[in-house]
Amino acid sequence: MEIPDDAVESILEQMRQVQISLRAVRIELGKWRREPVESIVQAQPAQTEAIELPTERQIQFLRGLGVEDIPASKDEARRLLQELNEKREQGEYSIPPTAKQLKYLKGLKYAGEMPKTKDAARELLQELTAIE
Repeated sequence: MEIPDDAVESILEQMRQVQISLRAVRIELGKWRREPVESIVQAQPAQTEAIELPTERQIQFLRGLGVEDIPASKDEARRLLQELNEKREQGEYSIPPTAKQLKYLKGLKYAGEMPKTKDAARELLQELTAIE
């Protein structure tokens, strides 16, 4: 029995959301472990800061840049986006091919070396589909 692509995508998205939630819990636990007991007792009456999850827009941009391991916080996502954009401008980072591109190449029975970048995959697909 074959699982439809949209069902697989839905399951993967749910797994990513669980992963983000678990990271937020890990960060909170890490804070508690690093703080001395006295500071925790003193901080009890005060409202603790909540970690802001990455925005949907940040998640979309990161996925567009080929990032699958989405950071747990909005600030971490912002820093990662800045870092990747700087690397792209310096030519040190290229967006990897998408899963959809690779699947399409396999569907075309492409037997050559798989492209390393999204742009290379797009060009290869254009060449292969122009031949048909």
